Amino acid sequence: MDLRPLIVAGLLGVAAQVWAAPAPEDPFFLPPDAKAYILKATGSAPTTQTKLQDLLQALFQKRSEGGLGLVYDNTRTRTVGEVWTEGKANCLSMTAFFVSACRAIGIHEEYAEALNTNHWRKAGGIVRFERHVVALTPAPPRNDLIADFVPELRKRYGTYKVVVLPESRFRALFYSNRAVERLTEGDMEGAREQAQLSLDADPKSSVGWNILGVVLASGADLPKAEEAYRRAMELDHRDGAPIGNMEALLRNTGRAEEAQRYRVLGETVRKKDPYFHAYLAEEALVEGDLGEAQTRIRSALKILPKDPDFLLLAARVRLATGDLDGAIRSLEDARKYADPAEQERYNSKIEGIQGMKGGKVER
Repeated sequence: MDLRPLIVAGLLGVAAQVWAAPAPEDPFFLPPDAKAYILKATGSAPTTQTKLQDLLQALFQKRSEGGLGLVYDNTRTRTVGEVWTEGKANCLSMTAFFVSACRAIGIHEEYAEALNTNHWRKAGGIVRFERHVVALTPAPPRNDLIADFVPELRKRYGTYKVVVLPESRFRALFYSNRAVERLTEGDMEGAREQAQLSLDADPKSSVGWNILGVVLASGADLPKAEEAYRRAMELDHRDGAPIGNMEALLRNTGRAEEAQRYRVLGETVRKKDPYFHAYLAEEALVEGDLGEAQTRIRSALKILPKDPDFLLLAARVRLATGDLDGAIRSLEDARKYADPAEQERYNSKIEGIQGMKGGKVER
C-alpha cells in the first residue's frame, strides 16, 4: 500500500494512512489529552505544512501562553507521555513525540537521522557516539521538511544530510539510549532490559548489539560481551564503537596481540569519521594539548570542510594558540555555512575577537 503523502501544486497534503496507534504501555503512546491538545492547536490550519508549523510553535510556546513549553533536557530519554507531562525532551524523545502527534492527526511522518550533526561525548567513564534524530515529512522530489529542536520547520536539502530510519531502527536507538542511561546510573538490571528491548525492536541493529556488549562487559560477562561486539561488527563494518570496545575487552583480559589488531582496525575506521576527530580535538583543547587539537580539527575539516560546528571548534583552537586572525577567519566561514537562522550568533563572537585586537581586522 502506498502511504506517501498527497502533493498538490507543490504543497504537502494530509494523507490518510493505515497506522496502528501504540498501546498505552508502549513508550510511544500519545495520551488522549495530548492528542486533543494537538487537534486544537492544528485544527484551523488549511494545509499540512501549516499544521506542522502550528504544531511546532505550540510545542515550544510557553506554558503560560497555552503551549507545551518544551525545553531540551538530555538527562534521560523520556517516553512520549513523559514529554507531554514534563515538557522536557532530548532529540529522541522530541522526535518520538512529534512523529506520534503527526500520525495521530493523519499526517505521514518519518523518523530520520541527521548524519551531519552527530558527535562523540564522554560521560563519566563511557565515551558515547550520540546520533541526532529528527522528524521528516516526505514531499518528493526535494521539498522534504524537517522538525528539529527549534520552533521553525526546516528544509531537508541544503541543511541536513539525512537518512530515513524504519521505525524498528528508531526504536532500537531509543532503547539503546535508555540502556546507556541505566548503566550510567548503576542499574545493571534495567540496562540489560533496555538493551534487550533494543534488539527485540531491531535484531540487526549494530548499535543494539554494541550496547548489549557494553552492559554485559560491565556485568563481567565477558564471553557474551565479546559475542555481542562481534555481532555488532558483522552488522556494520564502519562502526568504530564495537571495535574500540572489543579492543578494550581483549586488552583488559591479557590478549594484547589480538587487542592490537583491533586497535589498528579501529584507527582505520575512525580515520574516516570526522566526528571522532572533532571529539578528540575538543578533548585535547580542554586538556591544553593545542598541537593535538590542531591536528585533529584539521582532520575533521579535511573530511567535512563546511561543517559550522567544526569551524567553530577550529576558531576556539586558534584563539587558544593566540591566532586571532585565524580564529576570525574560521568564524566567518562557520557563519557562511551555518543555517541562516543561526548566523547571527557568530557576529558577536567575531566582534569580541576584533575587540581583543583593538579594532577591525584588515582583510
